[in-house]
Amino acid sequence: MHKEQVAAIVIGLIFVMSMAGFAFSSLSRFPQQQPGVSIPNIINRELTQEERIYVLQTGRVLIEDFYVSNCSICAVDKATLEMFAQEFKEFIVLEEVEVNNTNETTYVKLQMIGRAGLIKDLRDVEITQENLIDIFCDIALAQPRECLLREM
Repeated sequence: MHKEQVAAIVIGLIFVMSMAGFAFSSLSRFPQQQPGVSIPNIINRELTQEERIYVLQTGRVLIEDFYVSNCSICAVDKATLEMFAQEFKEFIVLEEVEVNNTNETTYVKLQMIGRAGLIKDLRDVEITQENLIDIFCDIALAQPRECLLREM
């Protein structure tokens, strides 16, 4: 073999190995669904810290709805939040938790958490589909076509 052929083979191997290395490194950027781990888009308990992190790492928005049991407006808002979460079930996880031992009269916590941990407090927002989609589209990493069409 000539020096040029050996050099071409070495350069080719380096090229192929660098492409393979890049492909493997990009796979680890997006968390894979762990075996046995399944978080539904509406959950009626408090998520663990690991579950919250997992939801946000997968690009979904987390809506935390912590409300007191005797709150009438919370029941109406809860129905709206559930319809919204069902409409965008691939993009949202709704965490609903009834809190009893508190001095609050409505919400203990009502917020959306999106990309880079961006938090939008919803306690002073009128809970309508229009308001929810506006806030959701502003903070969502992975966005449905409704968000993309909104900007046209």
